[in-house]
Amino acid sequence: MSRFLDEDDYGDYDDGYDGQEPDLEPPTVKRRGSWWKNLLAITVSLAVLIGGGYFVYTKVMEGYLNFTQAADYPGPGEQEVVVTIPENATLTEMGDLLVSQDVVASRKAFLRAAENITGSSGIQPGNYLLKTKMSAVQAVTALMDRANMINTRVTIPEGLRNTQVVARLAEQSGIAADEFNAVLANPSQLQLPTWANGATEGFLFPETYVFDTEPTAVQILPDMTAHFNTVADQIDFVAKPEALGVSPYDAVTIASIIERETRDPVYGPDIAQVIYNRLAQGMPLQMDSTVGYAVNSQGGTVTTTDEERANPSPYNTYVHPGLPPGAISNPGKNSLTSAVNPTHGDYIYFVTVNPDTGETKFSSDAAGHDANVAEFQVWCRANADRCG
Repeated sequence: MSRFLDEDDYGDYDDGYDGQEPDLEPPTVKRRGSWWKNLLAITVSLAVLIGGGYFVYTKVMEGYLNFTQAADYPGPGEQEVVVTIPENATLTEMGDLLVSQDVVASRKAFLRAAENITGSSGIQPGNYLLKTKMSAVQAVTALMDRANMINTRVTIPEGLRNTQVVARLAEQSGIAADEFNAVLANPSQLQLPTWANGATEGFLFPETYVFDTEPTAVQILPDMTAHFNTVADQIDFVAKPEALGVSPYDAVTIASIIERETRDPVYGPDIAQVIYNRLAQGMPLQMDSTVGYAVNSQGGTVTTTDEERANPSPYNTYVHPGLPPGAISNPGKNSLTSAVNPTHGDYIYFVTVNPDTGETKFSSDAAGHDANVAEFQVWCRANADRCG
């Protein structure tokens, strides 16, 4: 139904006319074409804004995607490869190195993984056994695990003389024996105590040494003598000999004899007692270990022959009284400790009555000694191939 408005529907309508003619201003004259220029300017501005925004957006997204979607291998790796991380290498340098050896696909993936793994900043320099085509996370994790380091490990047991130490070092390190001998011939390269007077026998401390990078002879040998100094400080090795009437150098010689005379450290202090008592009484030491050094014995038997005991070497304590001119082996901590901490008593003899077990018996007179020797001879008859 249609509805029309009549006058009553308008109410009090004010048409704005008050009976006077309104003041009319002349109309504004618009220049032809101005409207489309304004439109063009607006259009261009919008285009710049929209286009520039899009450009910035695409560049930001490109950078974001390049980082978050950095090339990465899925892992777990293929062929083994040795990677050497140099001293003071940054994570960026490590990433480049790993990429060059095809361990990881990209530096960015490596850096992203390192950023997300706690402790990655502590990766140590050294040689690592890794694999080609590892994922970045696996590569970072492997570098943080020291079990993957390829280190040089050398183990020197107690009681070896220098020539034997050099042979062991050469075998285990791959360094020529001549290089070690050259260092030993120039003691100034070693960290020897001043009272050693340049002697090296007795100061190559027996221990297992681990090097994270490939060492040289100039690195290995000073480490051994430095370790000797550390142990000597721990047991007050320099001060104690004075109270015993010997020099620290002589104490090293005594320790080297103890090291060769017994393999059981429990007997060390008693053997030291025998040595000091014999020195005090002017008795020859008559230690078979010194004869073995004099004739360069390589072992095999536990006794010496009459001919060997007659050898004129100054190291032969059957022929020459007192201590030999220097150490006959490189002693360990137990023997060094025994040398400056002898037990007190009147022992002047000892015999290892059972070389298999190391059982050793002591005596203060010839009769007791003869009885112990007889016990040893019983063992020798049962082990004739080991008695000369």
